[in-house]
Formats: sequence, structure tokens, C-alpha cells
Amino acid sequence: VNYDYVEGDVKWEPKNAMLYPAFFILAGVCAGCFGIGGGLITVPVMLAMGVHPTVVTATSSVMVFFTGALSASSFAIFGLLLKDFAVLCFVLGFFASLVGQGIMSRARKSRAGGANFERNSIVTYCIGGVILLSALLMTVEYLLNGRFIDSDDEDENMNEFCDG
Repeated sequence: VNYDYVEGDVKWEPKNAMLYPAFFILAGVCAGCFGIGGGLITVPVMLAMGVHPTVVTATSSVMVFFTGALSASSFAIFGLLLKDFAVLCFVLGFFASLVGQGIMSRARKSRAGGANFERNSIVTYCIGGVILLSALLMTVEYLLNGRFIDSDDEDENMNEFCDG
């Protein structure tokens, strides 16, 4: 076809066309079964595919938007949505995004280090740091709130663990 690939384009070869969709299906299954964000799996896979880090960030953000919207709507339909908490989380997330965007915009415009913030590695390190922090916080949450199942009263302890 003589297509000129640019940096970050995925070159779909027969092996990649089978392997990458399998990873993304696995990410969806893990997200649904274990309650983890699919981005913990899809972001590193997209980076390994050679996708440009800013494209990975934008794609992940769109996936998070639709996942969050679907989750919130299902909670609202079943009457489980705490509206005051939802509004608080929305407002905090919105303003935290603005602050983060403002910090990165200012850093890029600074005379001293602006060129350093144009590098793609900054975005990649930020993504990696968020994934690492997420994994650490999930581990801490489990260690602080997890209960181990006792073989004598399996049903009672299982309910205690699953009730959250």
C-alpha cells in the first residue's frame, strides 16, 4: 500500500493483529472481574506497541470517561448513587485536571526547562508513576482491610470480606 508510517503508528502485522486484541480482551475481563481499571493493562500494552505517549494518555482518558459514565449511570439507575459524593468527586476531579494541565503548560512555556518538558519520556514517567501508585494503594487497601478466610466459618468470613 506504500503507507508512510509516522512515529507512534501501529504497524499491524498478522502476529500483532492477533496478540494485541487478546491483551485488550484480557484487560476488559480483568477490569470486569477484579474491579481494576483497564488502564493498568492497556496503557503499558499500548506503550509497548510503540504508540506515542500523548496518544496513549488521550486514549486512556477516553476509556476512563466512558467507563466512569457507564458505571455512574448504572449506579443511578439502581438508586445506589450518592449524589453529594458524586458531585464532590466530579468537582475535585475537574479542578485537579485543570491544575495539572496548568502546571504542565507553565512548565512547557518556562525558559529554563521548557525543552525538557517537551520530551515524551515525561508523559511516560507520569503514566508509570500513576500505575505504580495505584498498585501500591491497592496493596495497602488489601493489607489494611483484607480478611483471610478461616476454614471453620468459611461463609461468615467470606461475607465479611466481600461486604467491603
